[in-house]
Amino acid sequence: MASVIDSSFTISKSVVSTNHVFSAFALIGFVLLSVLLPLHIKARNIGTCALVIWIGLLCLNGFVNSIVWNHNVTDWAPVWCDISSRLVIGGRIGVQLACLCIARHLYLVTRNINTSQLSQVRPWRAIVCDFLLVIGVPTLFMVISYIVQVLRFVIYEEIGCYFALDNTQPSYPLRLIWPFLVSLNVVVYLGVTIRTLIQRRAGFTKLIQHDEHFFQLLTLAVVIVTCTFPYSLWVIVADATGTGNPVSPWSGWDNLHGDIPHVVKVPAVEWQATIPVQVAALQFERWVHVMYAIMAFSFFGFTTEAKKSYRAVLGFLTSSFGTLAIYIGRSKECVSRFSFSCQFHWS
Repeated sequence: MASVIDSSFTISKSVVSTNHVFSAFALIGFVLLSVLLPLHIKARNIGTCALVIWIGLLCLNGFVNSIVWNHNVTDWAPVWCDISSRLVIGGRIGVQLACLCIARHLYLVTRNINTSQLSQVRPWRAIVCDFLLVIGVPTLFMVISYIVQVLRFVIYEEIGCYFALDNTQPSYPLRLIWPFLVSLNVVVYLGVTIRTLIQRRAGFTKLIQHDEHFFQLLTLAVVIVTCTFPYSLWVIVADATGTGNPVSPWSGWDNLHGDIPHVVKVPAVEWQATIPVQVAALQFERWVHVMYAIMAFSFFGFTTEAKKSYRAVLGFLTSSFGTLAIYIGRSKECVSRFSFSCQFHWS
């Protein structure tokens, strides 16, 4: 949300913290996606790799923040907060753009079910376009967000570093409208893909032989867009009609950025005692990426290729630990022999 909670607002209220639960699941989500990433890099699917990387980075970011700012709002690492708050801005649109690449890939595959184009190599222009979408646009989105930034960052207890953007009129064409438009494009691509699949049932066998992960990708993209599309629309409506932080006209560059060096610190008892909708939005925005990570692993973590990768990693670790144990045993034996010889010589 674009609104910033005033840190002067205090309410004495007992809060039941579930931060340690989030920390555990965020770490699990990051580890699970780290296991999947080499498999998708091998498959050379840019959209899937970008999706795994962005979700993994957001899980890691949430885990670090939840550990460092557990039961405190101390500004321990200003540079980290600058990076973390920007990562949240770019990561959100990055996940949606990765879904857009996946949805476009699925659309092109289904469109060519009954043609000989399934085995053709993707042209370099399409590859460059995908890279610009999943890397260039999120980076540009981070830079543009500075135009409506009012504070350096906000530190929420348990949540950690968070961006501070003003609910001003330029925010809508510069920032708020784009996640909704990207999700809308994903919905259109997926809708056309599903319709094509229904119309061309005879091509299912050929499609599965060409892309064995097709239906996993389709299901994952549908689930993610089901979360992002209504939420991006809700953010626009909530910010445009909000009474607590109404839309303000553009006040000029100097006025808007006058408090940029300032950092707001919000204890948990304060932000959890505000409007329930805002509390739910803050929790949703960090838990949803953990949910994406678990779903991605459930779809791709039990395939034949994944099991082969697990066995290879397990074999490498077993042999490494075995070699290390032998080395340690020999070192202890050499040390014991040296000590015995020294004692014998001394006596």
